[in-house]
Amino acid sequence: MHISEKELYGIDERMMSPLLSPLPSPLLTHEEMMSAISLMTHRMDAIDSSCADAFPLYSPESTDRWVTSSGGSWIGGFWSGCWWLRSRVTGSALDQRKASDICQRLSQKINSDSINRSLIFWYGAAPGDLWFGDANARELAEESIAAIAASYDPEMNCIPLGTGMGGGKEGNQLVTIDTLAPLIQLLNGSEHGIYHQISRCHADTIIAACHTDSGAYHATAYFEQGGFRTAGRAGIWSRGQAWAMLGLSRAAAQWGEPYLAYARSACEYWRRSRPSRANSFPPNRLDDPSGPSDPSSSAIAALAFLSLADLAPDGTQWCIYAHQQVTAIVRSQYFTGFPENSDDKKNRDGTASGIFWGCHYKTSHDKDELVESAWGSLFLMAALCVLIGAIKPNDF
Repeated sequence: MHISEKELYGIDERMMSPLLSPLPSPLLTHEEMMSAISLMTHRMDAIDSSCADAFPLYSPESTDRWVTSSGGSWIGGFWSGCWWLRSRVTGSALDQRKASDICQRLSQKINSDSINRSLIFWYGAAPGDLWFGDANARELAEESIAAIAASYDPEMNCIPLGTGMGGGKEGNQLVTIDTLAPLIQLLNGSEHGIYHQISRCHADTIIAACHTDSGAYHATAYFEQGGFRTAGRAGIWSRGQAWAMLGLSRAAAQWGEPYLAYARSACEYWRRSRPSRANSFPPNRLDDPSGPSDPSSSAIAALAFLSLADLAPDGTQWCIYAHQQVTAIVRSQYFTGFPENSDDKKNRDGTASGIFWGCHYKTSHDKDELVESAWGSLFLMAALCVLIGAIKPNDF
């Protein structure tokens, strides 16, 4: 959603909706957003050089020490997606060829027993088809749709997590919120109506299982004895709530109401539970406010706000709020090399530019860290691209 400079900067704060916190001073300009995108696209060359033919999984903080994987796990599609998005921005045939080559390396994940295939192939293959008409990407996306839909469980009326990619032995009794957006978009990209029906059944089941009246969402639910049960308080995990918002906004774009009301409610819960403050980001978990933050959840939330902005009557306000989130990330210590961040130590000691290291990630069974990762970089770059009008909100 593109809005004018006057809309961004000329709002009288006395007339602002309670939805919005006071505007940061100033929001990123178009030129600054282009600069941030350029830093991130150039950063991809360095990552590619250090990872060779493997998929980059994560690098702790801004260390540029990558843990890689030959198969990519659930993150591989985001690396391909970064190159498709870069191709969209640069118009380079070489970038497009690179994206296509990485995309084809995802084919080994087609038969993995995991709904995380929707993350892999929506972000990793579908853009090649939709933006560039890449025949190989289209074939891969179509194969993934058929394979994922084949995992539909009629008793659960949805597609379970599955046993692969860490799902474990109980994976076929679990449903998760984080794949809602890519599953809806991937399956509805097919010409076959049966896949559209499966995606809507899945969305309805996820909402019924994970929704609360406050707009907070449980990240997972367990199926037993014909029904779902959840554990703990809904909305606690920041990235889980952001995933829910993104998925609901995609459902709203696809089917309208009542999904638009669900999306708005989830986004409004975010605003109530995670108020914006200067130089702060949502904690990874609300029940651990002194614990680590998760700036990447703000990047995902920003994309949800931008999608909602395209659908809601008060869209300009949601767009501005998304712009605030992105501005906060780019001007923070978690994004290296941006001119305004030059007084930060990490930008004075030779650290590479364009690193977004604000992704909270479990790097081992007993250790969580803030890392640089392809999925965090893709969502931040995508939000920037929406704000400058290079892509549409529902492209991602």
